[in-house]
Amino acid sequence: MPKIVDRQLMQDTILDAAMRTFARKGYHAATIGDVALEAGLGKGTLYLYFKSKEVMTEAMADRHFTALSQRWIDDGECATLDDFMDSLRSLADIPAEHAQFIPVFFEIFGPSFASQTFAARVESFFDRLGRHFAARIAGLQDKGEIAPHHDPASLGRALASMLDGLILHRGLFAIPAKRQKAMIKEALRLFDDGLRANRP
Repeated sequence: MPKIVDRQLMQDTILDAAMRTFARKGYHAATIGDVALEAGLGKGTLYLYFKSKEVMTEAMADRHFTALSQRWIDDGECATLDDFMDSLRSLADIPAEHAQFIPVFFEIFGPSFASQTFAARVESFFDRLGRHFAARIAGLQDKGEIAPHHDPASLGRALASMLDGLILHRGLFAIPAKRQKAMIKEALRLFDDGLRANRP
């Protein structure tokens, strides 16, 4: 009887092995054979799942932005501005292992930003995130938590950009966790002070 293989699990196993390999050897120096060895597979088996390193890279990007969407966009309800600020603080304060992934991400995907297709994929994620924040802001305006003169669409996208910048700096410049928390606190304090409809 043939062995039943969970295709999604195998793809994730290969992509995890690829990330470790790229982090260790560098994206351009690493080969499909290196990834197969790291995954404990033969090259022929790996090719059943990914036809090339480029296809594997696209799958890594898709998985990365799907995970970000689940963490950043599907993050539950915010009944108050305080809830919203807590949610933003949690999103910005990424674990050390995620921060370590950022330089690898740019080595792997940096050249891809020259591709209109790839750039559009990244822009689409930040558009969705901006719309998500905008909906939160508009909902909190309706509740009287946020001052009515703010434009939710512009503010939502600005907030997405600010969070992205905080996270990139943590990873690219190895900012210590304590300093990162202080930066997040001050950045969100500015937002909180500017957004709140009735300041104490």
